[in-house]
Amino acid sequence: MNKDRIQIDGVWYIKEPQPEINVTNFIGCIYENDECVWEATKMYKDDGETLYPGVDIKFTDKRVKPWKEEYWDNDAWMLGILEDKSIDEAKESMSDEGINEFKQFIRVLIEKGWFEEK
Repeated sequence: MNKDRIQIDGVWYIKEPQPEINVTNFIGCIYENDECVWEATKMYKDDGETLYPGVDIKFTDKRVKPWKEEYWDNDAWMLGILEDKSIDEAKESMSDEGINEFKQFIRVLIEKGWFEEK
């Protein structure tokens, strides 16, 4: 019996093939204050168990209308903020208070093992 066909009132209908889509799964972590939102994600490989290296962060600046969004994927830059190496670039997006809270967020991600050890 062909499951891709059905007869209704003497007329045969054939099921249309559904397009196959590839979905990427991820884990996420978010921190928000009055000024900013940092949403960190790590994507799973196709096996659904192993994570790709690297962290992606969607940064939202709520101090401006409409809110401004940036996407950060440079682990060295993010970790450099902890050592004040990337501070000048960070100041283009965040206040001093925001930078300090972002440092705390990065430390949480480090504790979770989200950054590759160098």
